[in-house]
Amino acid sequence: MAESEEKPKTEAKASGTGGSKLIPILLLVNSLLSASVLGLFVVKLGAKHDPPSEEHAAASEAHGKDEKEPKAEKGKEGKEQPGPTMRLADFVVHLRDAENERYARISFETELSDEKAKDVVTAHMPQIRDAFISYLSDRSADELRGSEQINQMKGVLAQKLAAIVPGPYVRALYVTELVVQ
Repeated sequence: MAESEEKPKTEAKASGTGGSKLIPILLLVNSLLSASVLGLFVVKLGAKHDPPSEEHAAASEAHGKDEKEPKAEKGKEGKEQPGPTMRLADFVVHLRDAENERYARISFETELSDEKAKDVVTAHMPQIRDAFISYLSDRSADELRGSEQINQMKGVLAQKLAAIVPGPYVRALYVTELVVQ
């Protein structure tokens, strides 16, 4: 009777050793997959930072730039340096939502061409705030959710900003904070 009790224990130990080979194999496969994903991100990130092609540069010059436009400062590598930024006062708007009382607080910063542009933008601030609040109050909470919607909103507001402050004063518009309640 003692022998029959020992056989199942021995068989269980033998089957347990087969499982221990599986763990290193899974770790190796997991490491290879992780390295592949990391390599893919590095390659895609490097592609985003490549200089624009000659065709792209020629097309942008073909549009013609105003001669009064301030020249962008170039760094050591010939890349355009970011200009000064100006923070716009926070926007708190009541969102268009029939079911709930929803509010959004949004902060923006503008990248300007030079320090003189701050005075120009400040002079147009009432018109900028009016246009931004009018646009944002027509949005629902779903229209402010997700990167695609935020980029779309930013594009529309950048166009409104360019219409209000004509000329080369404003280079870019950045969303620095977005809270929807």
